[in-house]
Amino acid sequence: MKDSIEIIKDTDEKYPRRLKEIKGCPKKLYVKGNSSLLDNPSIAIVGSRDIDQYGYEQSKRFSGFLSEQGLTVISGLARGVDTVAHEYSKNKKGKTIAVLASGFNHIYPEENKRLYNEILEEGGCVISEWEENTPVDMSRFPKRNRIISGLSVATLVVEAKYKSGSTITARYSMKQQKPVFCIPGNIDKVRSGGTNKLISEGAYLVVSPSDILEVLEYEGYNFTKEHKVKNEYMEVYKNMGTIPITSNEIARITNKKINEVNEILFMLEVDNFIKNIGAGKYVINER
Repeated sequence: MKDSIEIIKDTDEKYPRRLKEIKGCPKKLYVKGNSSLLDNPSIAIVGSRDIDQYGYEQSKRFSGFLSEQGLTVISGLARGVDTVAHEYSKNKKGKTIAVLASGFNHIYPEENKRLYNEILEEGGCVISEWEENTPVDMSRFPKRNRIISGLSVATLVVEAKYKSGSTITARYSMKQQKPVFCIPGNIDKVRSGGTNKLISEGAYLVVSPSDILEVLEYEGYNFTKEHKVKNEYMEVYKNMGTIPITSNEIARITNKKINEVNEILFMLEVDNFIKNIGAGKYVINER
């Protein structure tokens, strides 16, 4: 039932195996919803609370695509990237898990109470290491992030300031010897400081959700093949996004002949990876 609370102790067989491996794992987890998701292959998607349009579009694109492939998306129910990540994964194949820094009776931020309920109604899961009446205390948020990374096989940072909760989650993931992925951003923007710094320190630079799947498959995780872009199309696909682009622009960027680019665009469109929006312009199909 949506409103019932399941308590899982670290001595229970049902306790998430990945979380049990981290230093300082919670002694108890308070769980609502589909607790079977806790051992799913999962990816943490985190980032700035104050996102711009670029951050919104990339959070939507990556969370939706990765969840369609069966990855459970984990985040912290905060404003910004967390909200978008939950919103666009909660009703897809992988579902979503929200990790709270308070008890269930004190959802924060308050405007995400609707999202909290929808996650549970649509087969997702919400967890906390705190009893249901534990109030919001900002000092608990950094500690909460070890659970987000601990449950996940990897962490994706969309946008983040140089010092932020998202970079804390990424560093927890690094300490846990898990891959960290970052979407690069404008070097003049404060929101890109954290992601660009993490990339300089060895995080994977990603421009497509398929980049993440390739790394995770190398690590031993398998995903549905029918939704993967073929290697021979990848160079063209990686240069596309939510901003319309023409075949001539792609040919110039990739240094490919225009007829080759047009053939690849045709195949990507047939496979439902991209959309022709008219006037010879294409965008990624976020499906």
